[in-house]
Amino acid sequence: MLTIGICDDRPLSRRLLEAFIHLYEEEKDLLFDIHQFGSGEELLEEVNQRGMIFNLLFLDNSMKKLTGLETAKQIRQSASMSVCSIVFVTSADDHDQFKQVQPLQVVCKPGTKEIMDGILERVVVGVRQIRDQCRF
Repeated sequence: MLTIGICDDRPLSRRLLEAFIHLYEEEKDLLFDIHQFGSGEELLEEVNQRGMIFNLLFLDNSMKKLTGLETAKQIRQSASMSVCSIVFVTSADDHDQFKQVQPLQVVCKPGTKEIMDGILERVVVGVRQIRDQCRF
């Protein structure tokens, strides 16, 4: 089961992403463990203090205190989360700024079901390949 985090200070944006994920789950007969966060601080607390590990994070960039980029930089410094797939879902025009944290993708808000399906498929396939390699 994949563990997915959605971090955005706007509840409606989080719910939309979660709805896209649930549609993918239904179509592929999968079940994900989905967690929502209203700030980068909440997400980092879950990772640093509670040891939560995510396979995939959807991050907004423009949040009240920590930006998504600042949050992603801290995530990348965490040994347990360094290989987590990060997707920025943002209204920011400058997508080059995100390259430093090696995101899987940068999506213009609000995104579409097709884009989210593609992202989820890439992560699911990648996790399956890793699991298959570990069996030997």
